[in-house]
Amino acid sequence: MKKKNILINALGIIDSGGISVLNKLLHECTKNKSNSFFIVCNFNRNIQRLINKFRTFKNFEFKLITNKSFLYRIYYENFVIKRYAESYVDLIYNFSGSFLYFVKKPQIVKVQNLIFYSKKLDSIYKKNGRYLSWIFKIYIKRLLFIFFLKNAKYIEIQSNHVANHLRSFIDIKSKIFYVKSDVDVAKNEFFLPKHYDFSKKINFLYVVGPHFEYLHKNINDFTSTMVDLSKKEINFEINITLSNRQLASSRFWDSSLNTKTNFLGYIDDQEKMKELFCENTILISTSVIETLGLHVIEGIKHGIITIVPDEEYANVVYGENVFKYELFNKKSLVNIIMKIVKYNGSLRKKVLLIQDDIKRSEGRKFGSILDIFDEVLNV
Repeated sequence: MKKKNILINALGIIDSGGISVLNKLLHECTKNKSNSFFIVCNFNRNIQRLINKFRTFKNFEFKLITNKSFLYRIYYENFVIKRYAESYVDLIYNFSGSFLYFVKKPQIVKVQNLIFYSKKLDSIYKKNGRYLSWIFKIYIKRLLFIFFLKNAKYIEIQSNHVANHLRSFIDIKSKIFYVKSDVDVAKNEFFLPKHYDFSKKINFLYVVGPHFEYLHKNINDFTSTMVDLSKKEINFEINITLSNRQLASSRFWDSSLNTKTNFLGYIDDQEKMKELFCENTILISTSVIETLGLHVIEGIKHGIITIVPDEEYANVVYGENVFKYELFNKKSLVNIIMKIVKYNGSLRKKVLLIQDDIKRSEGRKFGSILDIFDEVLNV
């Protein structure tokens, strides 16, 4: 078989879940030593650490650029990368939603951010009177990303519910979708349910990135719930992946929680992250929308209790058995926490059911990007 040159356009990936997914992608690509992979990335500390892991692979070549702005990224993709792609590349894999418009080579567009394709999120911005914020953070970028998707033939998504969102903005009938798993569901990746003794201190874990004040992260549900719980006779502490400094200046945080909170800051070490999935831990996610929610899945895989909003994405990705609350309803979130805390039986069976749901859901998807590359190149 003839050697193929594949361009992986990873511009736009900076931290958090994007780094984890890119790491898995590159691991998958290491299984194919016959093809060459040219990977274009932003220059930052997190990417540099990732590159260091893959330097020994001779068929990997990394190109780092300093991303000055979103518009610079679009310029770089369509005018700088274009020259290389036209001459040397057989397939282009756009890792974060964009598209090289002027290049007439097969291209796959990966959609892993739904903030540009959610009418529910639009209504939340408008309901909160954040019209200008919506225009500059969502609407302008949406116009570009929709333009890209309209020109793309092959689209990769992490879950079927993503296609439902895209349908509201583009005609998807002419598109070929690939639903790929970005989760390792090998047997040794799942851990037995943790032990829970609610007579002892409860650890509430809230995993969120530097864009925590964006409305789709909905940190207000978490904060207001913790304030209400602090007025009850519950012994708890909070572990949050933000710094004290970040939260001190945020209108979404309540300083009365400071004495109960461990401000961890951004954690880029997976081993340190795993240490947080410990006994008596309840992970809470409050996201309005998610394509996947890797932090939730990691919590489930490590056997801890997870609570998520009762939204379409949660039911599709995590299954019907996961603990849920009504979005924007702190009373609903307080009630489900109290129900868990006061439960006298074992939660072991419940956690195992949720893990089985993840295994089944992810097992139905493409397991490796290499299989998708082969299908597109052989079409």
